[in-house]
Amino acid sequence: MLLDERPMHGYELIGEMSERSGGRWEPSPGTIYPALNRMEARGLVEAEEVDGKRRFTLTPDGKRRVAEIRDARGDDAAPWDDPGTGRRGDLRGAMAELVGQVRQIGKFGTPEQAEAAGKVLDDAKRQLYTILATAPDDDDAVSDTE
Repeated sequence: MLLDERPMHGYELIGEMSERSGGRWEPSPGTIYPALNRMEARGLVEAEEVDGKRRFTLTPDGKRRVAEIRDARGDDAAPWDDPGTGRRGDLRGAMAELVGQVRQIGKFGTPEQAEAAGKVLDDAKRQLYTILATAPDDDDAVSDTE
């Protein structure tokens, strides 16, 4: 919905999302550009070359779609303000917090802190894979991931 404020190129969108979310949400170029390309294919945005970069603008159909989304949500909340409800929303909220903490360590932490954080994240990945590999009714294997 940032494009309804002004035309932007992909890196501007990434920067705005990061700034407005307080660093909690910074999509990668590998996420933004395919999304913009899909939106362009659907006629929601159009791109023009400006200073060697593709700048995207909402089309009239894109503006209508933004209005529909806002009407359906009933407010102007940003996606990072409301991670959703239920199990998925809880996981998104926890992940957003984790990303913010990892970014802080990356920006301001010592090399030792960054290394320790990397080990914690590697361990978390292993534990999450164990959870995924565990049958839903096999609770013993899930609890034994510590």
